[in-house]
Amino acid sequence: MKNTAVPDLNPIGQRLRLEMKKRGVTSADLAKRADVKISFLYDIISGKSANPSTVKLARVAEILGISLNYLVGNTHNPTPGPHSAGKRDATDEYVTIPRITVDVSAGGGAVVSHEGEAESYYFRKAWISDQLRTSPDDLRMLYVRGDSMEPTLCNDDIILVDTSKKFPTPPGVFVLFDGFGLVAKRVEFIDEKTHKRIRIASDNPQYSTYERSVEEAFIVGRVVWFAREI
Repeated sequence: MKNTAVPDLNPIGQRLRLEMKKRGVTSADLAKRADVKISFLYDIISGKSANPSTVKLARVAEILGISLNYLVGNTHNPTPGPHSAGKRDATDEYVTIPRITVDVSAGGGAVVSHEGEAESYYFRKAWISDQLRTSPDDLRMLYVRGDSMEPTLCNDDIILVDTSKKFPTPPGVFVLFDGFGLVAKRVEFIDEKTHKRIRIASDNPQYSTYERSVEEAFIVGRVVWFAREI
C-alpha cells in the first residue's frame, strides 16, 4: 500500500512548540521576554494564526536563540547566522508602521473619542528614506471612511500619513482636524503670504469646499501613500 504524505499545516506552531519544550520555556515566560501577548503565542501554536507578525516572530526567535528563517520553515538550520557573513535577515531591511485605530472620515468628519494602535504594516526602510524622505517614526496608517475624496481615496482605503509634514506647501491631501472631526481632504493656504487661512476641498464634487483659520484647524500630516483591495 502506497503511503501518502500528510502536509504540515502548521510548521511555525510545531517548531515553536518544539523549541520551547527543548528549553523548558513556558508560554507566559516567552511572551514576557519577547514583549508579545501570550495570545499571540497560543494562536501560533494552535494554528489559529496563519500569518503572524514577522517582527514579533523575530523577537520570539531571538529569545529562543534560533533564526527567524528556521522558525517560519524556510530552513532546517536553527542557528541564526551572523550578519557579517553577508546575509541579512529580512527584518533588517523592513520597518513596521502601526495602524492607528481611529478612522479618518472622507465625509462629514470622524469624531475621535479614543485612539490606539492595531496591526502594523511592513515597508522597506530604503523606500521610506529615499522616496518619502522621512523617518519611519513620523509615519502612521489610517483607514478612510466615506466617499468625499473619491475617486482619489475611496471608502476602506488605507493611507500612510507623514506626520512631519503639517504645512500645505505645496498643496496636497492631508489628514486634519477641521474643527468638527478628523478628515482627509485637499488642503492649501488661501494666502501664501500670511498663512492665516486654509481652503479645505473634496475631490468628490458633491461636497462643498470650505475654509478654516489655522487656529481652527490642526493638520495631522500629509497623505503620502495609499492602498486598496481590488
